[in-house]
Amino acid sequence: MKNKFKETFKQSVIALLISQIIVKFLGLIYKLYLTNRIGFGDEGNAISTASFQVYALILSITATGLPSAISKLVAERSSIGDHKGAFKIFKVSMIIFSIVGLLGSFFLAIFAKMIAKNYLNIEEAELSILTLSPSIFLVSIISVFRGYFGGRENLKEQARGQTIDQITKTITTVLFIESSVALTINPNTKIMAACSNLSATFANLFECLYLYSAFRKQRYEIGVDIKDSISSKKIGTYTILKELIVVAIPISITAVIGTIAKNIDSTTIVNKLKNVIGYEEAKKEYGILSGKVETLVSFPLSFNTAISTALLPSIAASRKNLKEKEGRINKSILFGSSISIPIIAIFLFFGDEILKVLFPNASSGGNILKISAISIIFITITQMLNGVLYGIGKSNVPIIAVTAGVIAKAFFNNLLIPKVNFVLGGTNGAAFATVMDNLIVFIITIIAVKKYTSIKIYKSSFIKPLIRKYTYDNNNKNNTLFFEL
Repeated sequence: MKNKFKETFKQSVIALLISQIIVKFLGLIYKLYLTNRIGFGDEGNAISTASFQVYALILSITATGLPSAISKLVAERSSIGDHKGAFKIFKVSMIIFSIVGLLGSFFLAIFAKMIAKNYLNIEEAELSILTLSPSIFLVSIISVFRGYFGGRENLKEQARGQTIDQITKTITTVLFIESSVALTINPNTKIMAACSNLSATFANLFECLYLYSAFRKQRYEIGVDIKDSISSKKIGTYTILKELIVVAIPISITAVIGTIAKNIDSTTIVNKLKNVIGYEEAKKEYGILSGKVETLVSFPLSFNTAISTALLPSIAASRKNLKEKEGRINKSILFGSSISIPIIAIFLFFGDEILKVLFPNASSGGNILKISAISIIFITITQMLNGVLYGIGKSNVPIIAVTAGVIAKAFFNNLLIPKVNFVLGGTNGAAFATVMDNLIVFIITIIAVKKYTSIKIYKSSFIKPLIRKYTYDNNNKNNTLFFEL
């Protein structure tokens, strides 16, 4: 029986794309409200974002690799008709990683004070870290659901869950912050930052409940698939755990190292600048980069995330069809380039004006935005190509690439941030260091794809991002692939 919830690659991309547009649009409104809110501003961004980076680091250890790993394993089992084995992967993953997530939440809560004081050098971040700690457990559960739905090529539920998460986060942020202000005589930046992070925990709770509800509604179809499952060698719990570890750990390590790059900013900017421009100004400088600039830079990447999320299970399910994989990968790169290149140009030419319009109460940071924007194209292509490397089992390459990138990031941060009078000094230096980080990762990744695969990456996908079609040669026969999603 064909699962009525199963989607085509195009449907998956469209569902996630629409979700990402909604999520990022609401996220931008959320950030506009926070940054322009009297009492929050760049200082509030510094506190909440620094706390969030610590949370992201723990999460990268406990859950980041899960959706991709589970999605890949479930897709492989489903592609051969072993739906019973695919469901067992889901059950085992849910039990194991619920426990791992719970331990992660306890760790973050217990060490919140020490992390804020000794690691971030921002003592006001303690309460914000505490409010985020339950999310480790919730996101671990969410990740298992996302992976299972993704492996069954049903990414619409993941898209809806993300949309519900962002809507809840936007609404509760305003409610919590305005309530905290109403209960105090003067706005307290530390409390407001904690409220903004508490809203993220509530949003994760609502997404978790939605995904559970969606799973319950599909139990009948899942049961039918299991009943019609093709008999195959029974998969044991130990085998599942081993396969999850083999797939998830490289992705998690890559995510951990990538998160460390952002934590380098949270620990070095304030630490290096506080003796030069003062503690409060140093916090604001970090808030400019982590709050306003990273929000704007991440906006175009959301479109790319939709495709890269759908790409990995798609490759896993059709791994023997080179022509199909090649077409999907090149169309994905072409789409990412079509979005990212024009946006980079807009940021480079109108960075100052954009910040003045969006953040009238805190509009500084134009040069930081212009420098940071260059990273967009490197991140976009790297995300796509990582899906290829994970799909062919070369998961060590992204680890090597991000490690090299982080080393470069740490070097340039420590070299440039203290030189506040230099054009690439101060926070500009941190932005430049991020560009160098992403450039190195991109170079290593594309070299590896050319070395380890027979997949052809077409130049038109990079240098002609606005074309509507391109031609490629396969077995001396010309074929035309139209760029449509």
